[in-house]
Amino acid sequence: MKADRPSRTARLVTFGRALADVGISHVIDFSDPTARVFLGEKQKRRLAAIERAARQAKRSSKVEMARGMADIMALRTAAIDAAARDAIARGARQVVILGAGYDGRAWRMRELRDIRVFEIDHPATQNEKRSHLAELPPAIGVVTFVPIDFERDSLDKVLERAGHDRSAPTCWIWEGVVMYLTHESVRATLASIAGRSAPGSTLIVNYHTGARRLFARLILRLIGEPHISAWTPAEMASDLRAAGFTVREDSSTAEWNAWYAEGRSGVGRVIYMRIAVASR
Repeated sequence: MKADRPSRTARLVTFGRALADVGISHVIDFSDPTARVFLGEKQKRRLAAIERAARQAKRSSKVEMARGMADIMALRTAAIDAAARDAIARGARQVVILGAGYDGRAWRMRELRDIRVFEIDHPATQNEKRSHLAELPPAIGVVTFVPIDFERDSLDKVLERAGHDRSAPTCWIWEGVVMYLTHESVRATLASIAGRSAPGSTLIVNYHTGARRLFARLILRLIGEPHISAWTPAEMASDLRAAGFTVREDSSTAEWNAWYAEGRSGVGRVIYMRIAVASR
């Protein structure tokens, strides 16, 4: 992303969650009312038009494309939510969201009550998000915004200044980020995460295996946020193990589809997206 503007892909992800929230996703009972708050006016108009068409049961390419986007974002969100709930049940008292974008978990997940939530992101995106917070209800979690320039700032130092407790178990959420980083940058960040992870901590990593379609790769490159890295499950497990984490689960879109959409979602072509859940 460019240093002086909010992330465009973060806004696209939020639009996908907003689409799912209006009910066009196959994910059962999906809800994220925070998503539409962060949309631009053009996206809000587009969302309203798709919602009207879907409610009128109109079959159109526009609605079906929107449904596909809603499904993948809702499935990914549901899988990470489930892993985060499990981490809290295992004793995590802090949540750190790396590259938080327009994440709404601190405002919608009741499991985060009395949990400290640290949102780490580039100042341009974080400032844009914070400008809309008055439109949301009070946060459920205790939110601390932590701006960071990943090219200049130390993750360890910014979290220390923000009040993160390295002696308490942490749930780390790394969603939609590592594919934009080099392997070397990911390994360096993993080392920082490990240094702040007490026993009982959980790391949730969303990553790609490299099979994304050419058209999607071109679009991301055109908006200035290209995917540059990919891992096999074995490679991701190796990098996590080197940082002191043990993978408990590594799941795919096909599994999320079975778990959260009764197999009804058309995610067969989205074979590149995975989530690893690892313990310290």
